[in-house]
Amino acid sequence: MKMLNIVCLAIFLFSFGSLKSQNILKPENVFNLYFNSFVKYDDESVKELNSYLINFLGKESTHKMKLKDTYNEKIDEYTKLFLAGLPVNVASECSVEVKNYFSALMQNFANAKYRVKEIKIINDERLKGNGFSEVTYEASFNVPSHNLMLNMGDIKNIGAGEMKKYLIDVTNEIKKADKLVSTEQKFNLYQVKVGENIYYWNGGPQELNWKMNEFYLRNLN
Repeated sequence: MKMLNIVCLAIFLFSFGSLKSQNILKPENVFNLYFNSFVKYDDESVKELNSYLINFLGKESTHKMKLKDTYNEKIDEYTKLFLAGLPVNVASECSVEVKNYFSALMQNFANAKYRVKEIKIINDERLKGNGFSEVTYEASFNVPSHNLMLNMGDIKNIGAGEMKKYLIDVTNEIKKADKLVSTEQKFNLYQVKVGENIYYWNGGPQELNWKMNEFYLRNLN
């Protein structure tokens, strides 16, 4: 019986060690979790990211938001802002089309792709020997090749029918976006050494979203 307990303990320790080793990720894998979480709004990726970060940062430093909720809240916020700039009668008749338009914009944004071009280790004395990995990546989006600018004069003079047609047309253009645009960016992953293992993290991953969003919107027109 004693021998059986020893064997069970050995199996448990081996399994525990294997599980911990699965949380030792390369910088490219960590970047993938950040990109999928904060650009593609993927809740499964942020769960994986949290299960990784908790090993060396603790639960208090994990990401608490539900990204699908954030995604939907942004659509609602953009819709309200757009409707607020329209005449009341036009806004009431076009609310569905406006929401469909921003839903298409957000979905197209979340379909972003990337490829890592280079990962360079930077030693920084200010980081007490931990340093960081500088990830150079190229992100790409599909955008419509046609001009989507609203060219109908003063928006306050646009009728509901005209606005509705414009929104339907531009939403369809976004859904069948046929032009690929790319941007090269950098993202730092800071090293944390725990024993013989090196972990990677970034305390402000929202910058991924800000940079991609700015580039994406600039290239829609």
